[in-house]
Amino acid sequence: MSTWRNNGGWNKSHGTVEITPRVDSFEAGTVESGGALFTYGGGKSLLLECDHCTEYGPTEKADREIVELWAGGWSQTIELSRIASGFGGSRAFWLCPACGRRVRYLYFAGKIFLCRKCAGVNYKSQQETKSDCMYYYDKGMALVEKHLDRWPRFRPDGFSFCRWVPDRPRYMHQTTYRRYLARFLRYRQKHADRQMTDMLRLLKILK
Repeated sequence: MSTWRNNGGWNKSHGTVEITPRVDSFEAGTVESGGALFTYGGGKSLLLECDHCTEYGPTEKADREIVELWAGGWSQTIELSRIASGFGGSRAFWLCPACGRRVRYLYFAGKIFLCRKCAGVNYKSQQETKSDCMYYYDKGMALVEKHLDRWPRFRPDGFSFCRWVPDRPRYMHQTTYRRYLARFLRYRQKHADRQMTDMLRLLKILK
């Protein structure tokens, strides 16, 4: 299991939420008796065997929902806690094995799954820095892939990005397209400015 971990971001001492395998309590809460859960992270998924049972106590408050996960020779037992939903049912949340907090996701921390804080993982945005020359490039491409073209046929590099304009999706209204395009062009201009600054700094060093 230790090979799952993959640190990322600019701060290599911390993993990021986006690439760290995690398990979803909403999925675990729907498993009846035995089943399977997927972990997601870094574009990869891994199947875990899952047992879900309730340990009944002397009172309703003493009942405990227990989930056991295992894969190969590794296993972990985690407790679920339920909260009533507004639709007459309930939603299950993990109780972090380390701090006991109620959370939806647990992240793999090398040997066991823990909440985000206990696992020591951050969001990628927390590890980004505007001083990096590709910061605004990443922002611009994320905007394009989310709102304009999820799978762009042409993905520009850092240089061609300074002249590239994403096409309007076929069924998108012109007003909506112009709004997203204006945001994209701001990112493009900031990227070009940063790129020029870095090039001038490099030229001074080479002189």
